[in-house]
Amino acid sequence: MSFLFYTFYNFLLTLALPFAWIGAYFNDKLAGSLSGQKELSYQLDKFNNLRDSQDKPVVWLHAASAGEFEQIKPLLERFSKLDVYIFQTFTSPTIFYKVSQNKLFHGVSFLPWDTYPRVNRFIKTLRPTLFVNTRHDIWPNLLRALHHNQVRNILVNANLYEDSARLKPVFKGFNKAVFKYIDSIYTGSDQLKRLLEQVYSGSIHVVGDSRFDQVYERSLLNDSALISDRIIADQRVIVYGSVVGSDLEVVSSTIAKSLESLKYLHIIVPHEVMERDLVPWEVAFYRHKIKSIRLSEVDNFSGEKVIMWNQVGQLADLYKIADLAFIGAGFSTGVHSVTEAAIYNIPSAHGPKYDILAEAIELVNLGLSTVVSSSDDLAGFLLLPDAEISDRSIKIKSFIKERLGASDKILAAEYPLLDQP
Repeated sequence: MSFLFYTFYNFLLTLALPFAWIGAYFNDKLAGSLSGQKELSYQLDKFNNLRDSQDKPVVWLHAASAGEFEQIKPLLERFSKLDVYIFQTFTSPTIFYKVSQNKLFHGVSFLPWDTYPRVNRFIKTLRPTLFVNTRHDIWPNLLRALHHNQVRNILVNANLYEDSARLKPVFKGFNKAVFKYIDSIYTGSDQLKRLLEQVYSGSIHVVGDSRFDQVYERSLLNDSALISDRIIADQRVIVYGSVVGSDLEVVSSTIAKSLESLKYLHIIVPHEVMERDLVPWEVAFYRHKIKSIRLSEVDNFSGEKVIMWNQVGQLADLYKIADLAFIGAGFSTGVHSVTEAAIYNIPSAHGPKYDILAEAIELVNLGLSTVVSSSDDLAGFLLLPDAEISDRSIKIKSFIKERLGASDKILAAEYPLLDQP
């Protein structure tokens, strides 16, 4: 099975690469990735010139995109306090160009495209001691090359859900052929461990998820006043986080129903804040005779019940002022992060597609998160009595406390295994 899979996989790669080169002329992200591939040798030489002054273990951290980088930040910060070099790679051009100047990196580059000669050459030049990957950015040739070069590689925050294609009959065999090259997996729950055991027979440690550490540590630094107390007044604040088009009808209909009460302030935070993402929401509110105002115009606030938050990067901090939260995308691709609201002990609701997140499943099973299928369901959630909100908040706080500390547990297990010079 392993030979068959890698033969087929590399054949497909050979066919796909020319199209990637051509596509780079028409797609900005592909163009950024291609440009990054051309700089790999330069970035490695730059790093090795630094390393020549003192030999220390090299910890190679990888994050596919912005979300994965947020998850791996607690480990990055902890490794940075040890006597090691840190080399960081990314798949997404967006996050690479945003954080590549981070002072905690001793070296940084794009992840090499997953052809065996290319990743093998990268590993031999970098000479890492430990490779740390997060979530599910699994590259077959990379894992095989790490194994052949005797580089320890681990997967943290490993996630797998019941309906994952990885668990389908044919794909399960292929994934076993890939996962066998991982030395150790760290995951967030016993349920995830049972699912991962279907494709991996190695060591699986249930330690929690470093995303909880990251969001919690960020919350401790959150002293910003994102919105005036004058605007909030005595209203119940509902934050609609990372909402997308599939949430629009349910959310706008629910807000229209809530206008019978004057005690609600609805803050809409779209997943994307381009004009094309904001206008459909504003049109829907207009049709429902709901007055809204954008954050960028909030100095002219005159009692609007809806604020359109057209500012990126503030959602995690915005939950601090919320009484309730609705998490977006649960009617389409799958609910976005429920962790950020939970860190502030905020009861949340979301659409029915939540099985892609283990923590969302746990919160629903514990009765601490509400699944809604219609505007009536969501309206009922917004009407939760204060006593019920308080009770859920206390239980969510306990839920979060039990799940902190994954980063320290991973570090405690892995640091003794680093080869010291």
